[in-house]
Amino acid sequence: MRCSPLLLSLGLAAVLATQTAPLQAQDRDVRESPPPGPSVLKLTTSTRALALGGAFLMGGGRHGVFHHPSLISGQGFDVTLGGSRAGPADGDRDRAPDDLDDDDEPGHKRDALYGALSTGAAWMGGTVAVGIAVFNYGSDRDGDAPREWDLDRDRRVAASRVWPAGTEFVGAVGYRRAFFGFDFGAAAKVVGQSVAGTAARTGAVDAGMSRGIGRLTAALTVQNLGPDLDLAGRKVPLPARVTMGAGTRSRAPVGPLDIGAAAQVSYERDGAIVPGGGVEVAYWPIQRRIFIVRIGAVRVVEGDGLPLTFGAGFEGDRIRLDYAYSEHDPAAGSHRFGISIG
Repeated sequence: MRCSPLLLSLGLAAVLATQTAPLQAQDRDVRESPPPGPSVLKLTTSTRALALGGAFLMGGGRHGVFHHPSLISGQGFDVTLGGSRAGPADGDRDRAPDDLDDDDEPGHKRDALYGALSTGAAWMGGTVAVGIAVFNYGSDRDGDAPREWDLDRDRRVAASRVWPAGTEFVGAVGYRRAFFGFDFGAAAKVVGQSVAGTAARTGAVDAGMSRGIGRLTAALTVQNLGPDLDLAGRKVPLPARVTMGAGTRSRAPVGPLDIGAAAQVSYERDGAIVPGGGVEVAYWPIQRRIFIVRIGAVRVVEGDGLPLTFGAGFEGDRIRLDYAYSEHDPAAGSHRFGISIG
């Protein structure tokens, strides 16, 4: 397949864009060089995509405003909800009461809740989508703030390791329209983070393109380009990244089953390369009553979480219910639920 010069140009511009701020030396102390944040920009919003190793390529949807704005499609609503609640005295995945982590104290729970809502509609020859995602984390402990910048490090490992309470949010407006055989999309975002008595707001943009190639859809997107957050005088860079992937436009019949797949690779601001993908298998014993199983895998850059992802779903008429299990986004909980209407 011959590569379009436009696709190559966008790819080159995407890589250059992620280098607009110099990467910090990996051995520098975390207090001197906070990692990119906030985490709400790193989480996988779509429950379906989470079960497919984080790959948001199959069928698009309103949640495309958070993933690939060139894949925004459909009228209706998408809702995602997930979270974690650690038992008292321990922040580990094993929840053992006699196994305290650093900074853990008996009797204090560490909780997190993640939710997202997006809606879309046809507008001016294209599709517009509006979405908001909120990530709330913390504990029932009042008192001293954590060690400087340890909060971000712990938040990325597990929500149960994070205190005191904090909130992150992103509001996005995106638009997709077709030109010359390609779908182009862009999203403008407002990003906020409030933690340990400090708060900051900034703006960011995503841009990308996609194209159907036979039964496949390929997409390239640059995300989270914008000025740093200013938290208590410290500059916190946004987690800019470039994502390229492909997936089946719809499930293809294979005997009594319908099968689809998606895969992607992301180049993160810190230099990490994160591939992921998965397969979706559907069975419909009754017309328009479809039962779905999903399995995928994604590279876990930090922590010791499982690389495998799992999920299930049910489609009936205009409603789809989704469930996903993944340890790729441990701070927002391993279990995720979603509903799509439209």
